[in-house]
Amino acid sequence: MAIKIHNNVAIAQCNAFVDAIDAGAGIAKLNVYGGTQPANPGTAAGSSPLVSFDLPNPAFGAASVVGDGAVAEAEAITEVNAAATGTATWARILDRDGNAVADCTVTNTSGSGDVKLSNTDVVAGVESSVISWTFKQPKGWA
Repeated sequence: MAIKIHNNVAIAQCNAFVDAIDAGAGIAKLNVYGGTQPANPGTAAGSSPLVSFDLPNPAFGAASVVGDGAVAEAEAITEVNAAATGTATWARILDRDGNAVADCTVTNTSGSGDVKLSNTDVVAGVESSVISWTFKQPKGWA
């Protein structure tokens, strides 16, 4: 039997996650990589990011209930030039102190990734942009 949590708990869990990104004193990052995503955020990325986005503070708006869970949408992220060439497949979120918070999937706008880029074919020196980024905390019931 699946755990079914109340809307208020799903919202609190979603807000706790996005608040963890804003923890610390520096600049939170969304580092986008190619290749295979590591087992968990505690595992080294294994390569340098293809592109690294500075996240605004706060990184996300407040969570609200949408469909079968609580959802928070990322605030606008400034476009940057990519550092390397490759196919973007996953990303690591770092808090403002540089600690890994989470890893997530990356796709183009037609994919189902957590982070949607303007183009997953990243080219060094060419501008890259985050089109959308959503964090969802399922509540387990509709």
